[in-house]
Amino acid sequence: MTPLLKRIPRNAALLVFLLVMIVVSPAVMEDLSGLVFELIFDAILIAGVYSVGPSKHRWPFLVLTVVALATRWGQHLSGIAALDVGALFITVLWLFYAIALIVAHLFRRRDVSVDTILSSVVVYLLIAVAFTLTFEIIELQNPGSFSGLPDTAATNRRDLGGAMMYFSLVCISTMGYGDIAPLSDIARPIAVLEGVTGQLYLAVMIARLVGLHIAGARDTSDV
Repeated sequence: MTPLLKRIPRNAALLVFLLVMIVVSPAVMEDLSGLVFELIFDAILIAGVYSVGPSKHRWPFLVLTVVALATRWGQHLSGIAALDVGALFITVLWLFYAIALIVAHLFRRRDVSVDTILSSVVVYLLIAVAFTLTFEIIELQNPGSFSGLPDTAATNRRDLGGAMMYFSLVCISTMGYGDIAPLSDIARPIAVLEGVTGQLYLAVMIARLVGLHIAGARDTSDV
């Protein structure tokens, strides 16, 4: 069993849970309880610890993961509004920390493997999730920062989260449908920042992967 686990890419579990949250969860959002959705997100946090792997940042990242889990469950069980924004903020910190660690690992790699490609995809999706929660914080702190939200978004956190996830994916992919639009002075620049970040990330990462692949093919042919 151990050799089989070793052959599984380190980021496979994290990618699967991210896809479940992004693709599957919105499709069955009405049937999902808050507890089930929280368990899916908790799985992302735990899988993220495994994806980061051993490094000098492992223990600080693990501590931040525990704090994020504690605040999220504290808010979920208590229903205190102040904990809601606090849990979102800590989760955003966790996401950007995870992104930084995985990107640093990617730039230390000198080969193109399945795990490298999965890591690149994971980072892209983590960026989208991080901005999703950022947009949620903005709307919760300043209602009316976005137009086109569902009527129930003001009272239903799952509807707000689903709308912000959709808007974040539209921003990062620069599709620009326009059905949901940022209105406030803080929402607009952050939406633009996500679009720019997504495009720059794709350009830089694809260029690096292609360069590493060409270099690896050249080294192989020389041998």
